[in-house]
Amino acid sequence: MRVKYDPRYHVHIGYYEDDHDFESIAYKVQDQDVWDIFFDFTYYNLHNHSVNQGEYIENLGMKILSVQYIDLDYDEAARLFQKWLRHEGII
Repeated sequence: MRVKYDPRYHVHIGYYEDDHDFESIAYKVQDQDVWDIFFDFTYYNLHNHSVNQGEYIENLGMKILSVQYIDLDYDEAARLFQKWLRHEGII
């Protein structure tokens, strides 16, 4: 069953330090306090090294994280994204 996202809520997330320019996007799962974060490996010519292959959505990329928040703000989303980039060895 495909997850439905609330079209009213999304956050554009960026990492722009040390000459890097990576972006991802988070969408709120409809009727839940859950946000799914997507990253487009292909856009950045990167290989997905993760053993866990998440859900892929055309024009968004691979689901890389699913986090529980009522309201995910940009600063927290950016912190989570940076942590993921480091964990994956991208930065």
